[in-house]
Parts: sequence; C-alpha cells; structure tokens
Amino acid sequence: MVDIDNIKLKDKRLRDYILSVDRNIAWHLNGDFTLVQSIIKQQTILLENSSKNSNRMDEVLIKYCYIFDYEWDVVSGMSQYGVGDLVFTDGNENYLVIEVKQLSYGSGRNQCVARRKARRRVEEQAIKYMNAFRKKHPEAKSIIGVAVASSEWTFYAFKG
Repeated sequence: MVDIDNIKLKDKRLRDYILSVDRNIAWHLNGDFTLVQSIIKQQTILLENSSKNSNRMDEVLIKYCYIFDYEWDVVSGMSQYGVGDLVFTDGNENYLVIEVKQLSYGSGRNQCVARRKARRRVEEQAIKYMNAFRKKHPEAKSIIGVAVASSEWTFYAFKG
C-alpha cells in the first residue's frame, strides 16, 4: 500500500534541501549536483505552472512529481558499489530513476573522447541503477531509467 502522505513529506524535505544549497558551493562539492538542482528547479516550475508541454522530458517530470530518493546506495550501506542520483515517483509505485553526469565542454580531441566516454558511462549507470532499484523495490509497477549527460536526456524503460 502506498503511503502518499509519507511520499509528499519526503518530497518536500528533499526538494527544500536540494533547492536551498548555494550553487557556488555545490559546484565545488560535486559538479553533478548543479545538474540535479537544475532538474529539480525545472520540475518545480513545471508543476507550479502545470501547463501542457510537448517536450517529453517536461511530461515525464510532471508525471513523476514526487522526489522519492536522492543519493541512494545501490547496495544498501555500501556506497562503494554506486550511489544513484535521483528517484522520482508518481505516488502509485511507478518510478523514474535518474543518473546525471556533468560534462566538460573544452575543445579538442581529448575533450571529445572524454565526453563520449562520460556519456556512455552515465548511460551504463542508468541501466545498472534502474535494475538495482528493481531488486530493492520488487513491488514497483514500472521503472524508467534516465541518463542525463549535461542537458542531453536518454530514456530506458524497464521491462520485467
């Protein structure tokens, strides 16, 4: 049974925390955090305006309107096996697992190769974390994995 009041309370607590962190401090702590923060800000604006959008990313952020988890251990208590970035829910056991990676935008061959590798890595992590989330939450009706490399979104649906 879904406890929607608990989900709303957790969403408010996480949303308030993420949005309250100073971007300048966050950038020095973790470059990915500013990307997480921008996703939450964008979602908050979309939910407040509740306008119809044709953008798939906007539609997904509106549908999965509650933050379910932030910086979660893929293997409970063992962060060395990976830490997922964000999980959203619609409150009905449908989940959106998001993995983000901030890419550098230098020029030159080495930078291009580094960006391509980072993009592949975040896509691999999104699939890995989506499957790990399924194991941790077998009651989930559906799970969508999303890899966000800077502003590029790649969607994966879990079939299982």
